[in-house]
Amino acid sequence: MKKICVWLVGIFLLATILCIFGQGIAYFLSEKVISIYPVYYLTGLTISELVLYLAAGLGVFRLFKKRESSIRRFEPFIVLLFIVSLSAAVWSIFVTAMW
Repeated sequence: MKKICVWLVGIFLLATILCIFGQGIAYFLSEKVISIYPVYYLTGLTISELVLYLAAGLGVFRLFKKRESSIRRFEPFIVLLFIVSLSAAVWSIFVTAMW
């Protein structure tokens, strides 16, 4: 169970990093990798971070579905996951839409 929790935290942190630094990563990829409009990279990063947040949420749900006693212990983590992922995803979609 500890290994699964580490993977879920890693997925969550990767999605959050992509969400916060997505515009900078898009500019970097546009300059260094393939020279296309950065909005295409930003769109791809936004979709990938939404998929990662969804995977983390489903992983947490599956992990604690059968362990009702452990949900009380990890309840703050679950609340933090959904608050941060929702606000970061809305921010990322807003930034992508404004481009």
